[in-house]
Amino acid sequence: MQKIYVLGLILCTPLISRAHDDEHMVTAWYQEPMVIVSIVVGLLALAAISYGLVTKQKNLLTVSAIALVVVGITGMVSLNQNSFTYEPELMVANFGAGQSVTLYKNPNCGCCTGHAKALEDAGFVVTIEETDNLDVVKQSYNIPPGGESCHTSVIGDYVVEGHVPLEAIEKLINEQPEIAGIGLPGMPIGTPGMPGRKVAPFEVYQLSEEGEMLSYVNI
Repeated sequence: MQKIYVLGLILCTPLISRAHDDEHMVTAWYQEPMVIVSIVVGLLALAAISYGLVTKQKNLLTVSAIALVVVGITGMVSLNQNSFTYEPELMVANFGAGQSVTLYKNPNCGCCTGHAKALEDAGFVVTIEETDNLDVVKQSYNIPPGGESCHTSVIGDYVVEGHVPLEAIEKLINEQPEIAGIGLPGMPIGTPGMPGRKVAPFEVYQLSEEGEMLSYVNI
């Protein structure tokens, strides 16, 4: 009987690894609600197992262990289905060669680091500036409410807010429009740094000097 408990704990591990930090919990909920539900159920099952071990209630232990195994298998299937690698469709693979990016992020933001890595792969030299006060950075670049994401990048004279797809950044670099920058609200899965299945077009906005958002490109 103890083997099924161990198996349940092992299978639950992928669920725990899927948990986002506090900054990303809201995004995780509306993008992957079943993952969050599975994590909660898994934790409840672990608590029930602990209680069952203390009180020696075999029926509770059996039911909880079975639930943990089912949730663990569901978590692994979900993890495999959402582990796609972002593949940008670029005109020039290293279009950022010779250019620098400064990326402002929270010290605990892992997906921000993933976006920085995607920029490096495109040829940019990326400098990461960690700060606990991103609001000040966003205010300085007139990022409006509703247009914010988890990190802010500066490329030359342009601000790039969030997990903007590389195709949009390449378009910005090539065309050099007279705007303040571009951005992508939230943290949509499927973008650089946010692995997973793309579920909708990425609606990238352009930002005026006054902080007004207009449509830039859908990818």
